[in-house]
Amino acid sequence: MIKLIDKFLSSVFPSAHIFIKKKYNFFKKKYHSQLSKNEFIAIIKNDLKIEAGDVIFVHSSMRKLYLDFSKGEILSILKGIVGKEGTILFPCWQFNIRAEDYIINNEIVFSLKDSPSAMGKISESLRLNSETFRSFHPTNSVIAIGLRAQELTSGHEEDIFPCGIQSPFYKMMKYHAKVIGIGVTVDNLTFVHTVEDVLKEKFPIKTRMDKIFECNCIDKDGNEKIIKTLVASKAVSNRDVTGFFNREISQNFCVRKKIKGMDFFSLETASIFEKVKDCAFQNKTIYLD
Repeated sequence: MIKLIDKFLSSVFPSAHIFIKKKYNFFKKKYHSQLSKNEFIAIIKNDLKIEAGDVIFVHSSMRKLYLDFSKGEILSILKGIVGKEGTILFPCWQFNIRAEDYIINNEIVFSLKDSPSAMGKISESLRLNSETFRSFHPTNSVIAIGLRAQELTSGHEEDIFPCGIQSPFYKMMKYHAKVIGIGVTVDNLTFVHTVEDVLKEKFPIKTRMDKIFECNCIDKDGNEKIIKTLVASKAVSNRDVTGFFNREISQNFCVRKKIKGMDFFSLETASIFEKVKDCAFQNKTIYLD
């Protein structure tokens, strides 16, 4: 019920929705005690099961974290945990509206070097870091740092399916990557769309538009190139990832925690991919009728 009210307010009264969300987060921060640095590290290691050598894809929301240390330390904490043999990936696309609308209204859809990330402060700080690699994709760019960063982000532009087999979302399964949420729930999980883009017409619901969009993009050398991509259909905007996980995904496959009012989750990509795929073949998906 709360999710339905939230969705209604965001679509009908967007200004009121933003105001209410800000007030809600303000009072949550007042009510819950802050996490210490040691507590945060313990959550990442013990609850989310992240360890040295891991490949991790991170979804996060800084405004939903109540910490007694600088949020600017989060990336260095994660790097310290996965170590030199590990890799960290973040979403790094440049808009927070429908991809179709963004493409239509922008002559240059994406610049690998210059398009800022709309996916949060950590993602943007990584974009500005010379040690990172960013996938050259007009709608679902990914930024990565670490041992396998270049391997996982290369070739993304070759797949018209944003989460297809040439994408970091699919390729990271080779290393049994983990997706973690820091301050967010599985409703933020992009990886769940990988099954859709791999199964294509075998998926029980049509999730992509038929039209192939040709996007003007700027590569790392400043050259303009056309990158082709599909975008999400409007018909699939009504979805409930949390509800799907409640029904179909056990804690053995995905750890979900609420600690001091903050949401955390962790899942292993290869096993979740197979579980979501099996559900799809039974006509069970994240989408609502």
